[in-house]
Amino acid sequence: MTEEQLKNNIARNITTLRKKLNLTQAQLAEALNYSDKSVSKWERGDGVPDIIVLQKIAELFGVTLNDLTGSESPKLPRKGPHLTNKIIIPMLSIGLVFLVASVAFFVLRIINVWDKSWLLFIYAIPAAFIVALVFSELWWNLFSRFVATSGLIWSVVVCLRLSFAIDDMNFIFITAAILQVLTVLWFVMRYRAKKRKKIK
Repeated sequence: MTEEQLKNNIARNITTLRKKLNLTQAQLAEALNYSDKSVSKWERGDGVPDIIVLQKIAELFGVTLNDLTGSESPKLPRKGPHLTNKIIIPMLSIGLVFLVASVAFFVLRIINVWDKSWLLFIYAIPAAFIVALVFSELWWNLFSRFVATSGLIWSVVVCLRLSFAIDDMNFIFITAAILQVLTVLWFVMRYRAKKRKKIK
């Protein structure tokens, strides 16, 4: 296979797979942290992605490197979770967290062991944010991870404040504010790094 044939194969296969998944060049570029100009160049056959990017493209489309470089039209890729499922599955998981908290609450009320059993619903909030953080890492974007992380910080602080009735415990809110500032700086740094990578 000549270099020209390889370029043409990759160009055709990327275009075919992208269209099969109903992605625009901009959407594919965003998923790869590249510019849409780069994707356009690859699809015209004016350039070839490096091996690491080719591997990322293969993983994204659910195909092998051979499928991307081969002369035959690639088979339909594995389908990822539908957008609706990306919302419903996390909601069901978060609902399950509060269901467990409800069951535990009613059990504790029946056996009358803990007079502050209502705190279980407060404890369920950081647990729900942990679930949201996991799903945001899997399926959602950087902003959703920022929101989930921020929610986790503040909900943990509220849980601590309500659990321990100490007068001078308000200092934990200062700690939370510092953590929030660090979180903002971390995600700004990640966002800027992502933008720089797209420009390259």
